[in-house]
Amino acid sequence: MRVRGGFIVTAALLAAVTGLPAAAADTAAAGSPPAPRAMPGLTTADTHPGACVDCHIAYPERGMDARLSVQLAAWTRGEVAPRLLELARTSAPPGAVIKGRHPESSDSLEDVPNACLDCHGEDARKAPPLARLIHLVHLEGGAENHFVTVFQGECTLCHKLDARTGQWSLPSGPER
Repeated sequence: MRVRGGFIVTAALLAAVTGLPAAAADTAAAGSPPAPRAMPGLTTADTHPGACVDCHIAYPERGMDARLSVQLAAWTRGEVAPRLLELARTSAPPGAVIKGRHPESSDSLEDVPNACLDCHGEDARKAPPLARLIHLVHLEGGAENHFVTVFQGECTLCHKLDARTGQWSLPSGPER
């Protein structure tokens, strides 16, 4: 146990708040900093330097095809998972009507996610802004969320830091 800023910090509290394993939280509560977590591109090798297009691939070993072309084709047919439709409506700008069918836009697959910004930019009025929608899709839902459970919700799989300039970016490219 340790007092920090007037608060009593215990290993159990640190474990609950930070998600650290109990042993690491116990060390942190005692005043020693925990070991750095694995952060692709910062503390470990970047396993997905292409961001979206490196994650959204076919995973035959999991019986899963996460390619955006496959998902976009389903959305164009009006086959949108209820959870995704709810998140799209939640992130849509006021007055936008989200019906659960995506317009044909397979040409956008040549430059993901930059081409998506034509309709899903931060000033979008008819479609959910991409940043708001993608953060909800990838981070909401806890243990039910594939990105959280498989990729630990790791921000640096998408957002890349240029250590020379301190600028963050999001790579864009063709679907693989």
